[in-house]
Amino acid sequence: MKKWVWHIGTAVMGMLIAACTNGGPTNNASTTLETENSIALAVKLGDGSPAARTKVLVRPAEFLAGANNMKLEKAAKGESPVVESDSTLGIFNLETDEKGRLNLPKLKPGAYNIEARQDTAKAFVRVVVTEASRDSVVLKVEPTGAVTGQVNLPENESSVTVAVKGLDYFVETDTAGKFKFSKLPKGMINLVGFVYRTYKTLDMNGEPSTISNLMTVGNRNAKIESNKTTDDIVIGQKFVPANDTVIEEDVYPVFKFADFEDSAYGWYTSVSKYASAELDVQKNVHGRKGLSAHFTYMNDSNANWALMGHELNGMKDMSKLDSVVFWARSDLSDSTQWISLSFDVLLDSIGLDSTGYENGKAWVHMELDTAWQRYVVTPKDLIEPDENHIGGNIGWDEVKKHVTNLNFFGGGITAGEAYEIWLDDVTIYGVKNLE
Repeated sequence: MKKWVWHIGTAVMGMLIAACTNGGPTNNASTTLETENSIALAVKLGDGSPAARTKVLVRPAEFLAGANNMKLEKAAKGESPVVESDSTLGIFNLETDEKGRLNLPKLKPGAYNIEARQDTAKAFVRVVVTEASRDSVVLKVEPTGAVTGQVNLPENESSVTVAVKGLDYFVETDTAGKFKFSKLPKGMINLVGFVYRTYKTLDMNGEPSTISNLMTVGNRNAKIESNKTTDDIVIGQKFVPANDTVIEEDVYPVFKFADFEDSAYGWYTSVSKYASAELDVQKNVHGRKGLSAHFTYMNDSNANWALMGHELNGMKDMSKLDSVVFWARSDLSDSTQWISLSFDVLLDSIGLDSTGYENGKAWVHMELDTAWQRYVVTPKDLIEPDENHIGGNIGWDEVKKHVTNLNFFGGGITAGEAYEIWLDDVTIYGVKNLE
């Protein structure tokens, strides 16, 4: 087993890319265009006159407001906070001139949403930016609409965040999972429910840093109409608690942690700022029957990272752990790609203060191949920490009695193309009360 060192940094999340088709200039919200780096934008009012000094927000199509560590700007009353501009990520907060016009900054190739935002009149358009040609976009702001709905809350969650994919709107549900957006632009939107958490850890130099994880609860499309309310949008699966079981003292604990036959529900992805990751399931992969988790990720250096993980429903005492067994394969046949299993303690500041524990991890790194392989990880396989706790590794002895998360990191430096990992049948031996 090779031992690799990774850097833990600030996570920026993103998963869903809007589908786009060819088209020309438009004044209809949510119409998709194929355009390019130099975009001339004109915003008009309902009567056709220029919409002077109108806010224009540019966001990547995969942007998920509230699921990042970005600073927020003051928003108008009734609006969700707006993140600060970041040109490296394609996030811009702009304003039209007196004639309602604006030349957008040069954008990296990709899919974006452009929103014109006034208090009660808005519009947005989805565009695909290329390197090939110039284009112009006309947006006509129209009266806003509203949407209400219900999120089926996961176990032990009293509230989740609901965001509009690709636009800068998010709200928190109440304790019953209910939510409402009062002023959204007309068009078809995608609403995503999720839980996003941020924890403090150490980077490769032993300095304080941040790691975040995102668990998606579900998503639903909704059609927003001017001066109307779209009601009863339901997001997520309804949680049904399992029947209580009693493990007898003379029965050796064997717990099938994940077989992915009911999807990757409950698993989250987390990435550093310049990495990306997507998670789904695939059927009958290379001779393996049934569904397997399919993890796709990109790292441009060893200083970045991407992971898929799962919470353990509170702190779990894993001091009696015998082993974790799982099956995995990659799309490469050499040692440039690997997978890392990590036992993590991830507590917020209140949890740290109340328990006196330290956030950190114990992990091991293993090479992958294109053939399915069975991996067995025992506590003695985990890497011993150094005095600087590089990568947040504080060692098994410091985490084993209060593990909160089980994470799988994708390893390797990708050069413009994503790596793929398939994971299946994660089983934990020797630990009781993991249900």
